[in-house]
Amino acid sequence: MHEAVPKTDHPLDVLDQFAGATQELARLRALRPELIELEQRAYDVLFQTATGHVTSPRTAPATATGTGVSAAERAAAALAVAVEHRRGPAVDHYRTLLDTAAGDTTTADRIITRAPLDGDTAAATAAATPRRIAAAVAHARLLTHTPAEGGPDALRAAGFTDPQIVTLAQTIAFANHQMQLAAGLALLATGDSGTGTDPGTPSTTVAGGPRYTTDVLTWRPAIRPLAPEELSEEHRTALAGKARVDTPYFRTLGHDLGILAVRTAIDLAAFTAEGGLPRAERELAATAVSLYNGCVYCASVHARLTARLHGDPAPVRRFLAYGSTAVLGRRWKLIARFAAGLAPVPATAAEADVEALRALGLTELALVDLVHCAAFFGWANRLMLSLGSVEGEAQENAERKATG
Repeated sequence: MHEAVPKTDHPLDVLDQFAGATQELARLRALRPELIELEQRAYDVLFQTATGHVTSPRTAPATATGTGVSAAERAAAALAVAVEHRRGPAVDHYRTLLDTAAGDTTTADRIITRAPLDGDTAAATAAATPRRIAAAVAHARLLTHTPAEGGPDALRAAGFTDPQIVTLAQTIAFANHQMQLAAGLALLATGDSGTGTDPGTPSTTVAGGPRYTTDVLTWRPAIRPLAPEELSEEHRTALAGKARVDTPYFRTLGHDLGILAVRTAIDLAAFTAEGGLPRAERELAATAVSLYNGCVYCASVHARLTARLHGDPAPVRRFLAYGSTAVLGRRWKLIARFAAGLAPVPATAAEADVEALRALGLTELALVDLVHCAAFFGWANRLMLSLGSVEGEAQENAERKATG
């Protein structure tokens, strides 16, 4: 039985293009119309305002991103993300943006073929990409595959300022979010995520362990956060509450007000909208993705929320301790499995995962919520992991790398 939905005559936007632009996709997206507007607005802030053009007056942002990261640098980073996710329509889209911004096609060609960009080889030296673009692409690949290794040092060496590093991290993390959102929505609409992954591939698993906890942890920024007295009224509005104002993580994101404001709106729309997937299960999805990505801080926050909303901390603690092998009950097990299946690059979630959830009675609205919440943490984890570390983990990571 289908939920009643509003009209599905929204203009074709980039997410429609990336996910296949089918009528069924439009119908499913219309179950959460606010997120249609917000996803396009985030894209406009990060990409179209960099060139002075907004794709739709209806979604024109009130505040543009203006830290000085060029249109070519943003497009190159997003193209690298799309290539890693094997999302053909997104590769074509961001290639066009890059070709226009860079004024040539060679940079895009090298990103798509993964050829050297920095002149490290004789073949690449003659047409080496500008240093900042090469650094942006390298950073995009790191944040896509191993975000905990994507600290700011290499970008600083290439000339990026701290506010520009925040903008670039937001750009890359958002592009990953787009790819995972497109994969999940396409899977709901057509049974095919569009990633080229074999549908018979075993479900993605997540590992728990003693490093994961519901304790309150301390996150240490790698970039100086804005001080509370530096926050404008626009910042305070964008942060939507004193709790975020008091948090170094969100004040670090405050270096780029334009994308911070719309990102906060997407977060609230995905996790607090009425109806659909129960809030505890939205938080469970966030926890599952955080476990897959190894984000100890995000896992602690959202596991704690899951336990509080559910009313019983025992299954949440089992999930943190044992990951996919934990005893959770069939519904939670399948929700965690599907959310985790949207986290890999490219996504591995399959039609069988969706059908198993439908057989348990999850409505289409609940499934759309599940996709949005899981994909949002493709964005959130990459920011948290690359812009700072949990107290003690930075030293542990350095020691692990030093010892091989």
